[in-house]
Amino acid sequence: MLQNNGTPSVTKPIPEKGDIPLSGRFCFVLQRVNRVISRRLNSVLQPIGITGSQLMILDAIGLESDLRQKDLAELLGKDHATITANLAPLVRRGLVARDKDRKDSRAQRISLTSDGACLLGQARELVKGFEADLGSRISGENALGKLCNTLERLS
Repeated sequence: MLQNNGTPSVTKPIPEKGDIPLSGRFCFVLQRVNRVISRRLNSVLQPIGITGSQLMILDAIGLESDLRQKDLAELLGKDHATITANLAPLVRRGLVARDKDRKDSRAQRISLTSDGACLLGQARELVKGFEADLGSRISGENALGKLCNTLERLS
């Protein structure tokens, strides 16, 4: 994330366990890292006009075409209102199509449009560099992948 003067902002290191009493230290660290990475990811994606949350939606639809909106919410661990709010601008931009389910008129099916698939490709390229930078901050071969697998087991 850039500061107003154009230089990258620096996040203060998290204090050592003995420095200050933080209840639920693991939860504190995880939430803090989530916020920092989300802000930085949004900054990386800003040139193509989507947020990190919208990228996750595009990516999920790209992997699982013709999803019901309810299934997308479950897949991403988000509530229906959050999915609806993030889908709306994607539908307006013509990146995602939302149609009534043929079998259940209450449900909506969502799919990527060709413009959405193109933008998703651009976003994935931007994220590769971003994740390479994150991975360089963790030591060991495939450390970022291992960390993702470990954290996935918690969800």
